[in-house]
Amino acid sequence: MSITQTEEELERCTLSGRREIIFQTRNLIRQKARVAVTFDEGRRSFLTVLIDLSEDKDMLYFDIGGSDETNQAFLKSERCQFSAVVEGIRIQFAGRDLRQTKLDGEPVLATALPKTMLRLQRRDAFRLQLPTTKPYICRIRRGSPAEQALPIYDISVGGIGIQISEEPQVEAAQHLENCWLDLRESGLFSATLEVRYITHTESRLNKPIWHIGCQFINLSPANETLIQRFMAKIEVERRALSAG
Repeated sequence: MSITQTEEELERCTLSGRREIIFQTRNLIRQKARVAVTFDEGRRSFLTVLIDLSEDKDMLYFDIGGSDETNQAFLKSERCQFSAVVEGIRIQFAGRDLRQTKLDGEPVLATALPKTMLRLQRRDAFRLQLPTTKPYICRIRRGSPAEQALPIYDISVGGIGIQISEEPQVEAAQHLENCWLDLRESGLFSATLEVRYITHTESRLNKPIWHIGCQFINLSPANETLIQRFMAKIEVERRALSAG
């Protein structure tokens, strides 16, 4: 399977909505993830932990580094880069308006909340992009008045991506119960999904596109095997088409 990140994939994985970015940032804070901060054009770095954020002040607060020399050099920088890996997902974003301040009486470093954020799958959680001409379908809230049949854009044993042309009626962190994935001859199974992120981009024809990244909640071993076999089948069919 090809796992090279193309420009199109990088664009699709870049969050630009403030609500989604704040959700992902709060997740880093809650999990006390170790975050690498690089600056001086990548020549210097230190590890930190995000402490809190203020939507009103548009600020993100994080621990001061262990070296005073590094801290002083950092504060003289115009920008920096934050990166972390949480639950197999790499998070990257830029920092600006760097400063030292106090939070609850303690000295901390601060930066403006990011305007964009890159959220990349790691190689062991690679999602296979699916055909769009005859898409496979995920029916969310099946059997209820709010049921929707949405095209599956990509899939892995960790979750699915849904791509639509209308603004979605779901939010980040929302749980979607009673979802059914129709993989046609490979099988039909139910799942609970958690919306992990929503990105908004434009197609080459300048039409809006929303991509909804969803994570499986308590996926059974049998359904995990079903997905693995389905992904292998799609890859075999693609190779056969390429060879033919």
